[in-house]
Amino acid sequence: MVGKTRTGSGFKRVVYYNFEKEKNSEILFSNGLVSSEPQGLIQEFEAIRSENPNISKPAWHTSLSFAKEDNITNDKMAEIAQRFMEKAGFTKDNNQFFVVKHNDAGHTHCHIVANRVGFDGRAVSDSFFKSKSVQWAKELEKEYGLTSVQEKAKVRKVEKTKEFIPDKEFLKETIAKTLESKGIASLEELSLKLREKGVEMEILKHSKTGKEYGVNFKIGGNAYKGSDLGKKFAYKALYSNLSPTLKIVTKIISKGISHGL
Repeated sequence: MVGKTRTGSGFKRVVYYNFEKEKNSEILFSNGLVSSEPQGLIQEFEAIRSENPNISKPAWHTSLSFAKEDNITNDKMAEIAQRFMEKAGFTKDNNQFFVVKHNDAGHTHCHIVANRVGFDGRAVSDSFFKSKSVQWAKELEKEYGLTSVQEKAKVRKVEKTKEFIPDKEFLKETIAKTLESKGIASLEELSLKLREKGVEMEILKHSKTGKEYGVNFKIGGNAYKGSDLGKKFAYKALYSNLSPTLKIVTKIISKGISHGL
């Protein structure tokens, strides 16, 4: 489960956000509130908020996301949301908040909107609320035996970096070996050498200036930007690997043009 919390200076924006039509919202639980419509909820929040005008950010907004594997029910989601609020310092006797489920995304999640200002005028602390939200979410994962969404994301990231794409691997190996060949002093020559090995190299140029700015490599009907293969296969890196002689000649020609030779 992932928990993220923000605070705000007013309730209008956050309440209306949670009831946008496309979110197909469902109120799962409401505490200290009578209305179930945005305008009514805002008025009720603001009425209690006025009991302590010194609190600059009275609006509390938490989102809780769950893994598909948990097959979590609405009742269980509402229960967990209430436990989260207890950990944050909110109580049913003294605080207004509601839990709303959104049905617009590929993952199961709900939002909690609360008033930090209680019926007694005192405010729930917002000290280190961002880091504490992560901590409370982890505690509830263990308490309810939930899947760790963050750990799953880390695993996916590792698996993605290990993904083996034959075309890309062949291109990287072929380009690297070709660059080691003697006599290649320009990108055009590199292109000719690669074509002999079944790789098409396209040198990209600006339409107006004709200045080179990038390279593409094509093989088996698939095209990849040089930077997609790695930093050393991007245009600037490839150019830097060309024969030093070419660079010297280029500089001499450039100086000659600048001096009117």
